[in-house]
Amino acid sequence: MTTTDSIIIKDKEELIPFVNMINEICKVIDDDFVNDWITTKHNFLGKTPLEEFNENGMVRVFDLLTLIEQDEADVID
Repeated sequence: MTTTDSIIIKDKEELIPFVNMINEICKVIDDDFVNDWITTKHNFLGKTPLEEFNENGMVRVFDLLTLIEQDEADVID
């Protein structure tokens, strides 16, 4: 039996920005790893990217992606 965890966004009005953020993440992180990545705490954020999105939007998640692309941050730390 397989169990799945739900990904929940706090505000349904944020669905399109959430999808846009996931698309941007997929440009940097391997598609098969995106679910794990957005639900794993990252030291740069002090929380998971999903939590950061739900609390503050996507700006700091995009900042982290930029740092990862520039090899200035690790995908997981």
